Amino acid sequence: MQRWGKTKAGTHRFFCLRCRKTDTWKRGDVRQGHHKERFITWLTGVENKKEIAKRYSITRRALSKEFRSFFQQNPNAEVPLGFKAKMLIVDAKFIHGRELCALVAVTEEDKILWQFADSECYGAWCSFLRRFSPPEVVIADGQKGMAHFVKRWWPKTAFQRCHFHMVSLIIHYLSRNPKDEAGQQILELMYRLKQVKTSEELYKWKLLHRIWEKQYEKVFAEKNESGGYAHRKLRSVRFIVRRALPNLFTYLDYPGCPNTTNLVEGWVNTAIAEGLRRHRGLHLSQKKTLVSIILSNLKRPMREKPTRKFP
Repeated sequence: MQRWGKTKAGTHRFFCLRCRKTDTWKRGDVRQGHHKERFITWLTGVENKKEIAKRYSITRRALSKEFRSFFQQNPNAEVPLGFKAKMLIVDAKFIHGRELCALVAVTEEDKILWQFADSECYGAWCSFLRRFSPPEVVIADGQKGMAHFVKRWWPKTAFQRCHFHMVSLIIHYLSRNPKDEAGQQILELMYRLKQVKTSEELYKWKLLHRIWEKQYEKVFAEKNESGGYAHRKLRSVRFIVRRALPNLFTYLDYPGCPNTTNLVEGWVNTAIAEGLRRHRGLHLSQKKTLVSIILSNLKRPMREKPTRKFP
């Protein structure tokens, strides 16, 4: 074989001295790489199949045929056994109603790892996180399955309860504008969580919480005509805050540790939601591939990496 000029498209042509014929050298790996590049462009970009097909001078049907094989690949991230991270921010994102969710873990270096599960429960978290080495601290939204996993399998790992989800949970019980004075005060106290940055401010916050519980002891004990408690939601809020209190201020002992899961909520989950919105109508298996491609190619600018401050 020897070089024999180029085709109109600019591809090198080769001449065979034995059979006296010319042909081009076709590399399957290069062609597959181009197909994958188009597939990623379609999933992560704003162009639709028709626009991409027109740009590459092929039909929309041929483009769909190229994409078919990529939807059959394993969508889970490969987590090496004993993967080590100092900090993990974990959360779950449902991607197909309540039938399928993506369990996501982000490290202090913004490395994203994920696994698909039927639900966000203890068993699902156990299957995903058992491959990790215990980190120094975990930041989560307080979901029972995740909290139970950390307590059982990572007893030496510190746990930080997300402040944003904590406030949202209180609002769920009391609304944004509680009618009674006790509800107004505890909601205001929850809003002050973001102001606690030193041990002195922590002492003041805990003091205000103890005053609130003491001040409204009689209100919590009030009963209605049927013999039940008159302020059940307030009692529930009191129990929620008591249970969360040991894990609300872990970040003060770990400089650089965030006190919310906003990194996952505002970055990872937002990207997943946008991708699912843009590609409406995909099957469940196709959604898995879509989410895995998005998470594999998700990057943040260097100026937006506060978690790098974590020692």
